[in-house]
Amino acid sequence: MAQFNFSLEKILRWRAIEFTREEVRLQRLIQEKDRLELMAARLQSERSALSMSLEGLPGLQGGDLRAAAAYGLRLRKEIEKLTAARVRIQDNMAAQQKIFAAAKLRLRLLEELKARRLERWRYEEARQLENLAAESYIAGWSREEP
Repeated sequence: MAQFNFSLEKILRWRAIEFTREEVRLQRLIQEKDRLELMAARLQSERSALSMSLEGLPGLQGGDLRAAAAYGLRLRKEIEKLTAARVRIQDNMAAQQKIFAAAKLRLRLLEELKARRLERWRYEEARQLENLAAESYIAGWSREEP
């Protein structure tokens, strides 16, 4: 019996590596987006806490208010930077999802082709075995009838 040999095996392995690489890139972008969202939420929380903390302080002076306003402005600018970074990450994620989907499709098509060829090979092997068995039976039968 011959062994099954898929002529595109090297390409299939390469496509599997490509698929894994694109999946890792997508996961990194998702993790980066999550990290940016967490940082933005922390800064937003800190900004809210700043205004709440000012209400409870007795004897506020002008310098305290200027410092708090400057700190609040810096927090707002940081939040804006994070928002812009999140938008860029989301754009990159959308592009990477397309690349990932294309890599997944290319891999799946080769896997399906391999499965079809394996099924056809098994059918041909079974048919050859059946023919061999039939020929052996006929040869044995013809020897018995002199």
